[in-house]
Amino acid sequence: MRNRLAALAAAVLIASVAHAQNADDNTPEGQAAVKPGEAARFDSDSIADYGGLRRFEVRVAWGDSGQPAPADHRTRKVRYVADCKANTLAVAAVAVFDRSGMLLKTMLTPPGAAEPQAPAPGSQEERWLREVCKT
Repeated sequence: MRNRLAALAAAVLIASVAHAQNADDNTPEGQAAVKPGEAARFDSDSIADYGGLRRFEVRVAWGDSGQPAPADHRTRKVRYVADCKANTLAVAAVAVFDRSGMLLKTMLTPPGAAEPQAPAPGSQEERWLREVCKT
């Protein structure tokens, strides 16, 4: 009986987390997107070589818009993989946190599952790629 209650509680928690984010946010790429009212902060200390690629992290949190964060807002830490020779980025993983900073879930992109993309000209992703690849 206790196991059933624990399973039910876990299912309710998972459903509430899934409800808090949009339906199209159930992918790492959807979770990595910076939504209106949010701000992304590039972590230059997270840059590391990863085989022939480089990885880095970006924190996506509620921005300083003057409005309070929605009750269902989730902060995210996004790990990108950059191919400096091809000038492309791919989302490797996203960690989703609740308001208290507790990890709710981690979403991983399996190797080869995401097609690396060239960032849009003038975008923040393009600036991150330049920063990561300048050394």
